[in-house]
Amino acid sequence: MAVMDENLLDSLLEAAAANHPNEFLAFLGGRIEDDTIVIDELVLVPFEASEDSAITDLMALYTRDIQGTFHSHPSGDPTPSDDDLLMFKRLGAVHAIAVPPYTRADVRFYDTAGRDITPLVGVEPVADDEANNHRGEPP
Repeated sequence: MAVMDENLLDSLLEAAAANHPNEFLAFLGGRIEDDTIVIDELVLVPFEASEDSAITDLMALYTRDIQGTFHSHPSGDPTPSDDDLLMFKRLGAVHAIAVPPYTRADVRFYDTAGRDITPLVGVEPVADDEANNHRGEPP
């Protein structure tokens, strides 16, 4: 089981919206308590960026309590890509993908194999028909 701090999730969604139409990536920190992954912090990792690319020190990630990742798919498709699945296997056990318009209803959580584990405990669950209506799809 995993739980995520709701305020952290809201902050990440705001950051994803602010970076739209570019993809946003963040590393999630936390700890394991009684077989539960508790995600309650954003892990900052040094990086260098230019207009064309960003480089991060991946070794710095392995010295932290990384429990997973959060990133956006501005395209609107929350399905993990092959590159996402590689990252999932390397960086923690819980991974979130958010899509526009970046509300709690627009986040899907995945395990290291890319299996959907939405919703996480600690995040308000949203009924499937409500989430679909939010995206303009029929219930």
